[in-house]
Amino acid sequence: MKKLKINLPFKTPSINHLHGRNNFGSVYLKTEAKILKKQIIDIVDEQKRAQGYLQHEWENRMLSVTTIISEKWFTKKDTIKKKDIANREKFLIDSVFESLGIDDSHIWEHRLLKHDDEKEYAVVKIEFFQN
Repeated sequence: MKKLKINLPFKTPSINHLHGRNNFGSVYLKTEAKILKKQIIDIVDEQKRAQGYLQHEWENRMLSVTTIISEKWFTKKDTIKKKDIANREKFLIDSVFESLGIDDSHIWEHRLLKHDDEKEYAVVKIEFFQN
């Protein structure tokens, strides 16, 4: 079974911090988001080459994706912080799949996991979907 694992040494910020609105109400990607997207794509490009990624093997396949976002999810009082994990994941998946040259509509199954840790990072695991 084909597998691909992308490790990012940071977590992506909330999508709310990556987009802005102009005077006409149109949404746009902020400059810092464009820079972050380029960083993610560069990391994915390096890791996919190291793992022997061949785009034609992944095209037109149903894919299973597991995304892990690691950061501190609890407050000092040991309550869960009010952070929307899905809000952090969309930009990450869009950037990863752009680098892979695959449309994210091929995601058939998607797991989104929080990992509580002082160290912030993200992992995206992609494999062929098995039903």
